[in-house]
Amino acid sequence: MEQETFSYYSLFIIVVVAALIPVIVNKIKFISIPIVVGEIVAGIIIGKSGLNLISESIWLDFLFKLGFAFLMFMSGLEINFKLIGPLNKKVQLMRQPIFVASIIFLLSLLMSAGCAFILKSFGLIPNITLFTIVFCSTSVGIVIPILKEKGLLGQEYGQIVLIIALLADFSTMIMLSTFVTLSNSSSISEILSFLLLIPAFFLVYKVGHRIMKYKIIEDLAHKTAQIKVRGAMAVLIMFMTLTQVLKTEMILGAFLAGLIMSLVHDRSTSQIYHKLDAVGYGFFIPLFFIMVGVNFSIQDIMNKPESLYLLPVFVAIIYFVTIVPSLFLRFNYSWKKLIAAGTLLSSRLSLIIAAGAIGLKMGIISGALNATIILVAIFTCTISPLIFNFLFRPEQNI
Repeated sequence: MEQETFSYYSLFIIVVVAALIPVIVNKIKFISIPIVVGEIVAGIIIGKSGLNLISESIWLDFLFKLGFAFLMFMSGLEINFKLIGPLNKKVQLMRQPIFVASIIFLLSLLMSAGCAFILKSFGLIPNITLFTIVFCSTSVGIVIPILKEKGLLGQEYGQIVLIIALLADFSTMIMLSTFVTLSNSSSISEILSFLLLIPAFFLVYKVGHRIMKYKIIEDLAHKTAQIKVRGAMAVLIMFMTLTQVLKTEMILGAFLAGLIMSLVHDRSTSQIYHKLDAVGYGFFIPLFFIMVGVNFSIQDIMNKPESLYLLPVFVAIIYFVTIVPSLFLRFNYSWKKLIAAGTLLSSRLSLIIAAGAIGLKMGIISGALNATIILVAIFTCTISPLIFNFLFRPEQNI
């Protein structure tokens, strides 16, 4: 069997674009565009809907999937359970971040399911569960930088917004993975094998937690050894392999691997977070988002324009199911801060792109509908931070 010859031409174009996008986005002063949105748009320009400069390759597809896995891994790494903490009996219930976040997410979930049911009844979407996840997810990757920029992460308002985002991200990730597993499994044994990820998660966490206490790990954490980075990559690939063996979706394995890394490392002292940020956002993740744009097909939408008509419908639903539940914040904050929080939490990025890609692979949605989901991500991630910055006034009492 003749092996495919790998051409560096397409990869070269992608990495050059990845290097230029942050500079270009930074130079655009009249509108704040997230870098990942710039990467997707750049991918559309050089991809099949634009200049068509990128050739399909099994090697490029492999890097795309690895970038996807690393994105899910970094999503798990961003989950910080220490921020949630236990309920404080001395504080009134409506000022408890975890209580407020839980109520808001549950309401958003129920409203999303209701909207998905209505759309399915009219034949506008093919699957209720998949689009419930699309509607009620959020993007921690957008929320955290905005809150950090405003200096809100250490304040009560910022903590509640962050915890809502973390809870939504974690819950929808588990829901999506479970949905894919149940949809793809043909027997009870395959479904039950999915549950083996739970003991595997706790076993690796316990072993990792114990290993981190050894002095040699800290000694080898720097210079050419970089033992913590190597260990993190080993855990990621191990869980990806495990999900393949168990015939479940890779995104859950990658997410759980990131979650383990978050639990075993001390955020206040460990440099592993910065190093993995550099590895992920320096190469793998930009490649994934650029390839999302490259694979975006305007022809699919032209062949099925009714999918594009759903764009304003999806956007309206997303803002509706996020802002309305955020009314619970009115007990403690002004209307402006309530709407600002709900708007920022309406940002949709990694998870809905993942849901769209998975739905397309499974044959649940069409290429045109997947393209519409990508446009929803681009729109909400661009507009939501702008509205938040406009509405939020740091000088107001929080």
